[in-house]
Amino acid sequence: MIYRPSNKGDIPKLLEIQKEVFEEDLQKYQDYDTNPACETWEKMIKSIEVAHHFTIFDRNDNILGAIDIRGNDERMHINKIFIKTECQNSGMGTKAMDFVQKKYTDAKLWTLYTPHLSYRNHYFYEKMGFSKIKEVKVSDRLTLFKYEKYVLQTEV
Repeated sequence: MIYRPSNKGDIPKLLEIQKEVFEEDLQKYQDYDTNPACETWEKMIKSIEVAHHFTIFDRNDNILGAIDIRGNDERMHINKIFIKTECQNSGMGTKAMDFVQKKYTDAKLWTLYTPHLSYRNHYFYEKMGFSKIKEVKVSDRLTLFKYEKYVLQTEV
């Protein structure tokens, strides 16, 4: 897997993959305001400009997904991570998480939100060392679980 900062040329494929990956959640929770399946071209451009946004490629330069992170040296927030449906359960998500955590080694705290019925996500994030710390009710259909992970800084 190859990680490159996202650019405008990546947007059509990234939006296509996002729609595919997040469509089930959109139907389940009816959250048209924040679900990535509804993201617009303009919103993704802004994300690329203001966030740490990486497109994930295979060796043949095919786009497999992306990871969008916000924050600074102290705290990094994983806004979203997504991998093409046919590539899931192959270790790519774990590799993507490892990539960003190695890239931002000064971060002492990592946070993220995931839907309450996304059991695979819960398992994945807990396997990556995250702990659920609270629940945030977004609507009658959707509650988000907030996860966090503290990183012990090693002395050099």
